[in-house]
Amino acid sequence: MLKHRVLGLSILLVFVATLTIAGCRAAAPTATPVPPTPTKAAAPTVAPAPAPTTAPAPAVTRAPAPTAAPTATSVPVAQLKLPKIVSDLIARYPGIYYYTELPLPATQPRYGGTYTISAISPDASSIGTPHWDFRAGGVFTSGNGGACYAGLLRTSTDRFHNRVTHEVLPDAAESWKRLDDLTWEFKLNPNVFWHDIAPVNGRRVTAEDVKFGIEDLRDNSVFAGTFKIISEVIIKDPTTIVLKTSQPYAHLLTVFADASHRFVAPEVAKQPNGAKPWCVGFGPFKLVEFQPNGPWAAVRHPKYHIKGHTGLQLPYLDRVEQVGIGDAAAAIAALAVGKIHSTTVYDYKQAAVIMERCPKCGGMAVPNVPANNRRFTMRLDKEPFSDVRVRRAISMGMDRQAIIDTAFYGAAFVSQQIPIDAMGLSVPPLPNERGKYLQFNPTEAKRLLAEAGYPNGFDTVMDISASFRGQELSALEIAQFQLKSNLNINVKFNPLEGLAFNKALSGKSYQAMINDSAFSATTSWDAIVFSRMHSKSATNFYFINDPEMDKWAEISRTSFDPAKQREAFKKLFDLEEENIYRINTVMQYVVQMWNPSVENLSGSLYGFINNFISRTWESVWLTD
Repeated sequence: MLKHRVLGLSILLVFVATLTIAGCRAAAPTATPVPPTPTKAAAPTVAPAPAPTTAPAPAVTRAPAPTAAPTATSVPVAQLKLPKIVSDLIARYPGIYYYTELPLPATQPRYGGTYTISAISPDASSIGTPHWDFRAGGVFTSGNGGACYAGLLRTSTDRFHNRVTHEVLPDAAESWKRLDDLTWEFKLNPNVFWHDIAPVNGRRVTAEDVKFGIEDLRDNSVFAGTFKIISEVIIKDPTTIVLKTSQPYAHLLTVFADASHRFVAPEVAKQPNGAKPWCVGFGPFKLVEFQPNGPWAAVRHPKYHIKGHTGLQLPYLDRVEQVGIGDAAAAIAALAVGKIHSTTVYDYKQAAVIMERCPKCGGMAVPNVPANNRRFTMRLDKEPFSDVRVRRAISMGMDRQAIIDTAFYGAAFVSQQIPIDAMGLSVPPLPNERGKYLQFNPTEAKRLLAEAGYPNGFDTVMDISASFRGQELSALEIAQFQLKSNLNINVKFNPLEGLAFNKALSGKSYQAMINDSAFSATTSWDAIVFSRMHSKSATNFYFINDPEMDKWAEISRTSFDPAKQREAFKKLFDLEEENIYRINTVMQYVVQMWNPSVENLSGSLYGFINNFISRTWESVWLTD
């Protein structure tokens, strides 16, 4: 039986504030043997990080400090069902917190300095960002784009805002209201300016720009499945936009605040290569240097339109730089001595090493982001995966606890495709709290395979990312070994580079299976659930076609009642557990870490500090 940690009051408060929400384990058979040590990909080339600089504070105008939105009701760490390695790290190092427990900053904001980051994590094989067209998808593009792009609304996960379910905050729109179930009105901030880069050259953001941006997301992006519900965009006057939806849409605000859903200027979109060569936005930082899949740098946007918690104009930083670091050891050393300011650590042993070298460093332990939860996606429209018995057999033939213990030293959980906070949780369910078809039971798995006509197993192909390395590659190879050993299912890996991998997934052209997770840095429930599960969604890349799933997916997005939404998400979770439309694998508890000089930095349930929630850098300051 799944045990919930209810955060209902918090979710209800967020709903009111924004007019939106934006069985027991089977007996464990003999453990699967562990395969030989997995092969590792080569480390990327080292690139030195530049020394920090500072600059005098710019002239600013003051505004009243905004009221902080309510945060989720937190549960004492000692009462949470965390893996032992996670709770031990938190107990051992005072600077490490569970993500719901981070304290407020100890200093006041100050201007100046260069904030330097490396890749999304020390184990990443590339520092990412192949191009800047977030409309084409890709975690690095849409994630890092938060530093320079902006949109209708935004979210922030700094210390003054909710780190569980994201809050909706102003961006190009400074206020909004729901006129009826199908109509929303947005009042635009008249003092929003594009970056001083051709072809926009620092001009004012207009209602026409906003209308174009919304329609562009709906008609020309990988997010079309989410935005198709918008039937009409009306310019009421130069500072007012009215949106019409084809059916009630409770998540409209949270979708527009999503980290991936930004705006491209019309002039940029019309250029031969569109938005790919350069980021031209109205976000907190202006791109000034860029190498595809390499270093990039951005400087403070002097006409940025957002103020911080004290009323000071944002951003506080003069410059943000992303640099290459040779390997995990180099990244650890760089963070400890301040050559980089933050990183995301997947290996808890690495986190302990950082804290030993840098006792004043800070960090937060958090489940990996909901949009990033790993799964084996299958061609449900073809045999053998069209047979639910085969899918259940594959799921039961995997010993997830062995993968957690071996590849992740215990710091992991079983993936799920419904965000935990949408179900009222702040901690993922334990492996033995998941459905019966996710429990390791090779005897029953063999029976199901035989019943489906595959008593001797079968051969298949799985597309995987060519960039996999470290723990993720280890976990994948262990699962491959388990399926061969337990069920005689021989899974051949087909490594694909980033763009080819994204094309195989979004084009639904993968041959049999694909190991996928985040297609973009999405932070909204609807983009994770409805757009990936409803049979008519343009971004259902998974061949899911179940009227019952459609029914509850529609309720999850059309009901403005938080209790009904919660019920719908739970129903969808149960349907996935029963029908195994995707094979949930394993995801890490990560540790977001930062240098002692960094203030007001925070990851969240939905974001890596060096990628998914890069917009949050707008409110970071350095103490030296």
